[in-house]
Amino acid sequence: MNRAPLTTAAFDDLIAALAEIRDGYVLSDARFTDPLDVVEGYRYVGQLLSAASELFFEADVDHPRFASIVWPARKLQGDNPDAIYHFARVRGDRAYRVFGKVGRECYTSFTVHGAAADGGMAGPLLGDVNDRQFEVAADGTYSLVFSATEQPGNWLRLDPAAHAIVVRSYFQLPVSAQNDPAVQVQIDIETLGAADLPPPLTDEALAARMREGVAFLRQTTLGQAMPDRPAAVPFVSNEPNVLPTPFSFRGSGLPVPGAADIFYASTRYKLEPDEALVMTGTLPVCAFVNVMLWNRHMQTLEYRHHTSSLNQEQIQLEPDGTYRIVIAHADPGVANWIDCEGHRTGTIFWRFLLPETDPQRTACAVVPLASLA
Repeated sequence: MNRAPLTTAAFDDLIAALAEIRDGYVLSDARFTDPLDVVEGYRYVGQLLSAASELFFEADVDHPRFASIVWPARKLQGDNPDAIYHFARVRGDRAYRVFGKVGRECYTSFTVHGAAADGGMAGPLLGDVNDRQFEVAADGTYSLVFSATEQPGNWLRLDPAAHAIVVRSYFQLPVSAQNDPAVQVQIDIETLGAADLPPPLTDEALAARMREGVAFLRQTTLGQAMPDRPAAVPFVSNEPNVLPTPFSFRGSGLPVPGAADIFYASTRYKLEPDEALVMTGTLPVCAFVNVMLWNRHMQTLEYRHHTSSLNQEQIQLEPDGTYRIVIAHADPGVANWIDCEGHRTGTIFWRFLLPETDPQRTACAVVPLASLA
């Protein structure tokens, strides 16, 4: 007799999803032809399983906790070595209080998201607030309430369709936050009015969580756009090696999980071993800037031992205040080199956080690597 029929069915669907992902994503000739992309694809699926388990299988919306979304051994959906992200599954008819302490962060924000129609981690943006907009005590501590009805002090309206809270903690430091074990985010969440302890886990509850996790697995693999499909968002260029004008989601009406305070710009790079891509421009005055490389699975390249990203603190400016950043397979012996790490193609991704003026478009030029020596 099966004493957990619903969870067994969800587990069977997990097994089926992994087979679908193997054949329709990792081994899809229409997606990947380079052996490096395929090998990294299998590693990516393993990391997604880790995320599905922690973010969804363990998610109790009545007694949530903040789970770290990414770190060097779990990269997904465009992770960032200069940020620490947290995620909590919530429900719109509850009320929650978040406790935290701002330390070395240059920016902290909370975004409330609805459920993603395609099963993704976070759907449409339903509300947001950053640390410039709520009161932080002299010692860095704060308390923030999320609820349907207004509360005194720091408060953000919780939409009835609320599905998740995402916390973004950014650090502009000489050593990227994800590379420095001393960098930590102090944060916790509690449900208001929930006096009862969590009850024993039921078949129905775990099955529902697993179904969400499996939908997340499918969306972050099979649900990703095919490589030859034009980008559907304005900040992504459809021309390789050419960056578009940075774009902010705020006021756009687009159902995206991005942060409303950030301008983004992205393109696909394509470089042979004897080529380099040179990016030049001027950085706006803002709270945070960085640029990084992703592989074909929207994962940052290895940043523990290679330089796959640069933040504003790490970028060496030219005497006139402009920047020149070089992407190449080998060190050309110049400042601001970002290492392709053997990837002939991947993604360049820029973030400009709370700029005082709209960021300018970055100029890009492909040149012979030898010309930079």
